[in-house]
Amino acid sequence: MNRRPSRARPASLPSKPAAASIGRQASRLRAALALAALSAVLAGCGSSAPVNYYTLQGPSAPTAAGAGGASAAYLVDVQPVSISTQADQPQLMVRTGDGSLSALYSERWSSPLGDELRGALSDALKRELGALDVQMVKPGPGAAVWRVQTDVQRFELVSGSMAQLDATWRVRPVNMKGAGLLCRSVVTETVAEAGVPALISAQQRAVSALAATMASAIRGQAPAGSASVQMLGCSPLKD
Repeated sequence: MNRRPSRARPASLPSKPAAASIGRQASRLRAALALAALSAVLAGCGSSAPVNYYTLQGPSAPTAAGAGGASAAYLVDVQPVSISTQADQPQLMVRTGDGSLSALYSERWSSPLGDELRGALSDALKRELGALDVQMVKPGPGAAVWRVQTDVQRFELVSGSMAQLDATWRVRPVNMKGAGLLCRSVVTETVAEAGVPALISAQQRAVSALAATMASAIRGQAPAGSASVQMLGCSPLKD
């Protein structure tokens, strides 16, 4: 008796409900993988070093006029400070022992460096002279003002060594008698300790020393050097 050869049956395709289930599982797998990747990124962000912020304005101190002393009969107008692009960065730019310059991205200024310098000079001059800044008090017409302009050529932070400020500055009387001066000063403050706080403290002292030199010119005295201030010359300003 002859038998007909058997034919192989085609493999059955998954039913529509089964295919939908497989699709849902694949979607859940993709979502789980995306969530795992996001968690890894967030974990990496959480482990980054915290950012520290610094200012050039030192701790408050009594004014030079003394408690109860008379205030100055004039105001000071501390103009925006000009500074080189190399130094004017949001992060601290620190020079190392081999002369290279390193950007400390976790150590930053609390405001643009030019603003930090202007604010620190204003505070120091107000203490030295007992005068107010026109940024705080709007002067009336014809008010007596000493205008202060500063151009910083070098702003150095040298790790474990020093902080240096090389600036050309002008003081000019407005609506009052007095002699305007154009001077250049290099202020160097040593750093005895390692670490960023010691560098910041030294640069705060440098700004205060520069302001004290400016104040002497405003008082009509010849700006003189000191242990930290080197005077590189002054010349009178024309009216």
